[in-house]
This record gives sequence, structure tokens and C-alpha cells, in this order.
Amino acid sequence: LIMGVIRECGGKMHLREGEFEKAHTDFFEAFKNYDESGSPRRTTCLKYLVLANMLMKSGINPFDSQEAKPYKNDPEILAMTNLVSAYQNNDITEFEKILKTNHSNIMDDPFIREHIEELLRNIRTQVLIKLIKPYTRIHIPFISKELNIDVADVESLLVQCILD
Repeated sequence: LIMGVIRECGGKMHLREGEFEKAHTDFFEAFKNYDESGSPRRTTCLKYLVLANMLMKSGINPFDSQEAKPYKNDPEILAMTNLVSAYQNNDITEFEKILKTNHSNIMDDPFIREHIEELLRNIRTQVLIKLIKPYTRIHIPFISKELNIDVADVESLLVQCILD
């Protein structure tokens, strides 16, 4: 249990510093420690693991591991399961719908809440790149409509893509 707490704190520290792979490793170890000791913190830690997985833009589903698989349909985790699925499929509409319908489940955790904007920016950027790739010219209002954000946000995303 003590190792679980230490690894969870390490994971939070790494995530805040943008070291997503290290955070993912720490959250996974913390989850396993909590799971072995039967601590209810395991579900919270699993949510953080899923968050780190999305932020590191991994194509691997975190619920493919044998340790996490039994929790895939846990009512507390289901929103995060659906969120990671929409995120990996670059389905911005579904992603936003899940955030809206499971607002309390996801946004009540201040640690998750502080990283949601980054997740939204990541998925919008991926969808934006996929959307504009086949064109030589495209209207910003069209992108705005497709991403369901205002024109100023589209311009900001485009600037960020150009700078990256």
C-alpha cells in the first residue's frame, strides 16, 4: 500500500512535468500495488493511468493488460474506457459527448480536470490534421464547424500546428 502511494505521487509529479511515459509507468505500478492490497484507490489510479496513456498518445489500449482488463466495465471506470476509445479513434464528437454525459465522474477529480484541456487540444489537433491533409485550401469556418469550436480557437490550433 505504501509503495502504491509513493508510485501514485510519482506519477502525478511526472504527469505535471509532461513526462507522460514515466507517469504511465508509475500509475501502472501504483495500480498494481493498490490492487494487490485491495485498496479502493486502485480505481482512481486506473483513471490516472488511462489519462497518462491518452496524453502520451499511445495507440495501445490500457485495458489490454491482464491487470486492468477486469476493471474495463467497472461503472467508475466505464467513462474513462469510452473516453480512451473515442480518443484513440480521433472521434471528437464522441469524446465531447462522453465528457458531457459523464461530467461529474470525470471532472470531479481535480487532477483529471487539470489535464482535460490538453486532451481536448490533442484530439482537436489530430482531427484538424486529418481534416486539412487532402486540401491545398480550406476555409477556417468549415474547420470550426467540423471541430465544434469557434474560429479563434481554430486559428490558435493552426498556429500551434505550424509552430510544432
